Parts: sequence; structure tokens; C-alpha cells
Amino acid sequence: MYNNKNVVLFSFVIINLMSLPAIAGESDAPQASSSETYYFDPALFRGGRFSQATLSRLAQADAIAPGRYKVDIYINGRFIASDDITFIADTRNTVQPCLTHEQLNKSGISEPESAKTSDCVPFNAIFKGASSRFDLSQLRLNLSIPQNMMQNLPRGYVPPDTLDTGSTLGFINYISNIYHVSYSGGSSNQDSAWLSLNGGLNIGSWQYRELSTLSWSHENGSSWNNIRSYLQRPLPSIQSQLAMGQLITTGRFFSGLNYNGVALATDDRMLPDSMRGYAPIIRGLATSNSVVSVTQNGNEIYQTTVAPGTFEIKDLYPTSYSGDLQVKVTGADGSVNTFSVPFSAVPDSIRPGLSRYQVALGRTRDSGDNSLFGDITWQHGVTNAITANSGLRMADGYQALMFGGVYGSFLGALGLDLTWSQAKMPEGQDTSGWMAHLSYSKTFQPTNTTVSLANYRYSASGYRDLSDVLGMREAARSGDSWQSSTWMQSSRFDLSLNQSIQEYGNLFITGSLQNYRDSRGHDTQLQFGYSNSFRNGISVNLTIAKQRTAGEYGSEGAKETITSVSFSIPFGGGTYHASTISAAWTHTTSSGDQYQTTASGIADKDQTLSYNLSALRDQTGHQNTFSAGVQQRLPDMNLGLNASSGNGYWQASANAQGALAVHSGGVTFGPYLGDTFALVEAKGAEGAKVYNSQQTTIDSRGYALIPAVTPYRFNRIILDPQGMDESAELIDSEKEVAPVAGAAVKVVFTTRSGMPLLITARQADSSSVPLGAEVLDESGSVIGMAGQGGQIYVRAERAKGALTVRWGDASGDRCTLRYNVENQSQHQPLIKLAAVCR
Repeated sequence: MYNNKNVVLFSFVIINLMSLPAIAGESDAPQASSSETYYFDPALFRGGRFSQATLSRLAQADAIAPGRYKVDIYINGRFIASDDITFIADTRNTVQPCLTHEQLNKSGISEPESAKTSDCVPFNAIFKGASSRFDLSQLRLNLSIPQNMMQNLPRGYVPPDTLDTGSTLGFINYISNIYHVSYSGGSSNQDSAWLSLNGGLNIGSWQYRELSTLSWSHENGSSWNNIRSYLQRPLPSIQSQLAMGQLITTGRFFSGLNYNGVALATDDRMLPDSMRGYAPIIRGLATSNSVVSVTQNGNEIYQTTVAPGTFEIKDLYPTSYSGDLQVKVTGADGSVNTFSVPFSAVPDSIRPGLSRYQVALGRTRDSGDNSLFGDITWQHGVTNAITANSGLRMADGYQALMFGGVYGSFLGALGLDLTWSQAKMPEGQDTSGWMAHLSYSKTFQPTNTTVSLANYRYSASGYRDLSDVLGMREAARSGDSWQSSTWMQSSRFDLSLNQSIQEYGNLFITGSLQNYRDSRGHDTQLQFGYSNSFRNGISVNLTIAKQRTAGEYGSEGAKETITSVSFSIPFGGGTYHASTISAAWTHTTSSGDQYQTTASGIADKDQTLSYNLSALRDQTGHQNTFSAGVQQRLPDMNLGLNASSGNGYWQASANAQGALAVHSGGVTFGPYLGDTFALVEAKGAEGAKVYNSQQTTIDSRGYALIPAVTPYRFNRIILDPQGMDESAELIDSEKEVAPVAGAAVKVVFTTRSGMPLLITARQADSSSVPLGAEVLDESGSVIGMAGQGGQIYVRAERAKGALTVRWGDASGDRCTLRYNVENQSQHQPLIKLAAVCR
């Protein structure tokens, strides 16, 4: 298979041949110097018509001929990207990389003014003090650039002008289920079906989305329900997302609401990975060139080299909610300086200097007495320790104002928000009051105890959520009663506590307590758990849960205690025919004891067929239930069958899940599609596999769907030619795309079809054509290179034609090679022939 990497590999062969030692006895032949410069005797090349210009150009180790090559780019030792780089020859007959403005911008290199007038920037000539070195054996381009020539960009930065808004197409995700239950004893059977459709249409930067369901039952017939439909558009220039239609508020500071309207909000996905989430800015002083190392909970999470003077580290990846950062500065003179930076965060913590906002306007939906409303929230990272929060909600007869923030220190992260509301109630009276929300997060490193989130909310008697106010208004108009989990709530406490006991497992406690001002009493939920996974793969889980639901009008309410013990044992080696046996015992105060045993596993080598078998015993009801299921993952959909049998009934169901995309090339099917996905077009590459997506292959139309790609990040799409028809080959097998959120990005791969020819080419004097000579087709495009013994591999579209072989710049350094395979079978894996190049 021929592509530009073949050119590099042939160059590698040529250089190694030319770097053979001189003939014994030639003591005057120059030896390799420290700069790895070689002298090559042209007489060493048999039939050598290799040009002297080419010989001198390749006199440096790892040198290559001018051209365009696919290489891995490293800047100051850090991988940047894989890209096609043009190498050009300068006036000194040396070859240097020539980067486009897009490649410079993408790599974070600052362009000097002198470089902006040309389309291609010669690296060594323009960037003084910088150097480049090409590692031929690894196809790696190493660039060394002084820090003052680099843009101050965070790790993972994607330039906005490289983002792809995708293609115009429509798509649908579908999930369907058919269900049947048959009873003994004369009871009526039950039959039902359900279909969910989730899809949309992309036109340019605009994206339409809709979620609908269709349900049917034998008793009630069919019904169609449009759950949600909206239009959205990403705005990378302001790091925001615009949406309009049937929307939902975030519920971050005010209660969540369904509404019809418009929203504009910050999209944190547009930030580089190293800027998302919370992490403090580390500031320090280096007395010499120093290595700065950052560790958290004993793990090194960051390392860089800094110049003498003050330094700032702003691009730490977020690692966890807690764990102080230990910073170590090691100077070139051997000096070591260490200090600590507190690190504790709750979900509302923001990095210093960054802001987050959301604006929502519209009319509430499905919230009782629907009303016009507006939300505005704004957050800002003030310092490493302080994040400020504020918000405003307004509706018909309702106002709410929120302000507060987060403070982080070595004691943990403490968040406090105060919200004041004023509401006009159905009876006409006004009520107002305060609500305080307190949150805390901390990891206690000596004991490795994590308080992942502790929340306390207290509401004064006059405080009201907008959803409760709208519900009360609707209830007063209809004469019904209104009740919710927040109506007349006085306080709520939530706790999540995790304790690692190292190789002995993990303990956790979660709980919540809600108190009300009316006669409902209080809701209580408490759960304790232990889990451990042993080295042999056996795992054990223990859970004890207790809950109490507040009753109405002074009643005691429902109480329940649930105890569960389970363990699983793996069988089989690897993933092929691997299976797991699990057993569980569950006891509830209302239902007694249940025992369940399950066997599950994978039944084929490609991991596409899975199964499960289960037996359940309900001790209280003396009920035995047996069930079985099988799931098959196909290239275009997932299918499932399930059946169960118990005392007096049997049940069966079937389900299917898949997706389809309608585009300019037709309809392409796949197992599912995420919000952001890719459509691969590779005409002639039918049967090729896509590395990025398991079991995805190019279909008979030349298309394939990659279900999910990461928005605002560079995604590498790679094709594996294995499985392709032998009459075609890939010109390029790797692409890189950076889509916006919601995009359906189209990735086009080029193929070459034709007969694979291996031609042993001789010149008129019976000598071989020169090693490394370029082979051009009738249009003048380079399609191959001559190897040892004059062997040339090309793929020809026609059974009869002429090729040009060129090995130098002079007019005599070329010949014409004619071939004719009309009388041979053209479906061979490789057609071998000999021809004279004249």
C-alpha cells in the first residue's frame, strides 16, 4: 500500500546504503564527524545515475528528500500532533521543515512579522535560536523553540479557527421494546410496545433536536408524546451555547424548571482540559533553571521546567475535590524548595480569573400555573481560595435574589449561598423569606477519609421556590391540593462520606434528612456500605439502607430497612468465553428474604454476543423465578431477547437499538449516535475497519458512523485497511478533526483503485533504474519510488499505459516505462512483470 510514508521509508533505505563504510584501503575517505556528516562515493551505486545534488542533500543523518510527509510533531519534548509537513531545500542544499500558518497557530508558536507574507514558513530560516531535528526511524519531527517564541496557551488548547461545525445531515437514534406476559388461570394476557426516537437535523452551525416516544398496549391503543424539541447553536467566540425551544434550567442555584424560551450560557467544554474544573494557580520563585514538580495524595500530577524568576502554573488538570498540592522546585544548582498549596473544592468552585454565566428567558412548562420568567446567574473565580456566586430569578408575582460564594483553605472547601424570595400567593397575600445553603468538601489525608459532599439547607417560613408557588396557584384554581419535596420544607441535610481501608476495601456512608413545617414530619434516608475487590477478581459488596417517608396529616409514614449481601466470582481466561457467577441475598422488612444467583458472560471472540441466566427465590411469597437473556451487538444495531417464568406466568420481550444518518451520500446505519459524532466517507475502502469505534467498518456505499467524538478536542480518526478489496488502497489512513458540540463532522479518506503492479524495470543498457527514483503517472503525480534491483510497485487504474521514472533534475535523468497486462488476470493480489524503461 503506497502513501507518503513509503517515500520516507525508501529514503531511510537509501541513507543507510549510502552510509556504508568506504572500501577497505581508502584511508583518505572522510569519517563521520560529530555533526554526523558523511561522504559518499558515487561509484558505490551500481548503474549509478543518482544525482550528485541528491547525494549531497542526503549527506546528513536522518536527512530526507524534499517533499510532504506525515510525521509526529514534538515541541520541546512534548507531543503536539500528527500532521503532514512540507520539507523544502534551502540555499545550502539542506532540507528543513516548512510550516503553514495554521500549523504554527495550532502548535502554539508565535509568528514573526516577516513570516506572515508567505504561505509556508521555513522553520530554521525564520525562527532564530530555534532548531529542528527529524528522527527518520520514528517519523518524528523534534522542534526546539525558546519559550519567548511560544504563545502562552494552556495544555489541550484548540484554536477556534480549527473547529469544525460539521456537515448538513439528519439523524435518528431509536430504542424499541416489545413485551408480552401470559398468565395461567384465565387472566388476560398483556401485550405492549414502546419506541423512543431521539434525533435531529444539522444545517451549518444550527442544530435541531427532538425527543419523542410512541407507546402501544392492547388495552389502551397507541399514543404519541413529544417530550422535548429545541434549536441550538454553539458560539465558540464567546465560549457559550445558544438554545431556544423546549428547554430545562440547570437547577444549579435555583430550582430546575421546564420552560419554552431561549437560553445563553457558558459552555465549559470549550475550555481546554487543563482549564476545566477547579484547580488553583501555583505561583513561585526559581533562582535558576528549575524543575517544578506537583504532587497530590502522593501522586505526581504535573512537571515542567521554568526559567529563573517568578513563575505561574495555570493549567493543572483537575484531579479530585480534595488533597493539598505539594510543590517541589529543584534548581540546576541542586537546591530544593518545597511548599504546599491548599486544594479543596465543591462543585461551584471556579479557577481564578474565569467566569461562568447563564441567562434563561421564557414561559414555564409543566409547572402548574405557567408563567413568564427570567433567570440570570453569574460566577467568578476571584482568587485561589474564593469564588463569588450571584443570581436573579423573576416571574409573575415572584422575585428571588441569590448571592454567596466558596472559600477554600487547608480546612476544606466551604460554600455558602443566601437566597431571598418574595412571592404573591393564591390568596393574594405576599410572603418573603430567606434560604441558606451550606456545602462542605474535604479529604483528610492522614486517614484518607473523603467528605465528598456535605450539604445543609435551611429555609425560613416565608421562603418559597418558584415551582411551589406555581403549583399552589394551579391547585387553588382547580380545587386540588399541592405537595412536593420542597413545599413547607424547613431544612435538609445531605452527607456523602468515603473511607478507604487500602487493601481491605472501601467503606461509605450516605444519608439525607428533610424536615417540614406542616404535619408531614420528616424524611430520612441512611445507607452504609462496604466493598472490596480481591486480586483474583472476586468482589464482595455489603449494603444496609434505612429509610422513612413522612406521612400526611400526622401519620407516622412508611419505614423500610433493606440489607443486601452479594459477591461475584469470575471464570474463564481473558475476554473470550469469560463469565461471572454472582450470588445475592436481600432482606427487606416489608418483603422478607430474596435469594438470587446469576451467570453472565461473553460467548464469542469478538465480544459481540453476551448472555445472562438468573434464578430468584422469594422466600416470603414462595415464588421461584427463572430468567434468561441474550444480547447481540451488530455493526448496524444492537438486538436483545429476554424471557422469564414464574409461578402462574411467563414473560418474553425483544428490544432493538440503533441509529441512522441521512446525508448527501444516502443513508448510513450504526448502533447508536451521541450528541457529537462523525461520518466517515471512504469510497473504495469497503470493508476497512475504523480503529476509533469497535466493530465499525466501511459499508458497501463507502460510509461508516463513529458514534461519538469529543467536542472541542482534536480527535484522530484512523482506518485499518485490513478487510478492503485487493483492487483498492488507502492514500491516507489517518485524519484529525476538532468538532464543535453537536456537530456531525464528515471525515473523507482518499483511496486509489486499480491493479497492483510489481514491475522489474531495466534501462536500455540492461542496467536497473536508479534506486530511489520517483515514479509518476500520466498526469504527473508521484505514485511510487524505485527500490533495489529496479523494482517498482504502483497501482494502475488501466491495464495498459505509460509511467515516467525520474531520478534527477536534468532532462536526461528520466525515462518512460510502458506496461501492458491486458492478457493477464487482473484480480491477482500482485501482478509481476518486467519492462524496459526507454
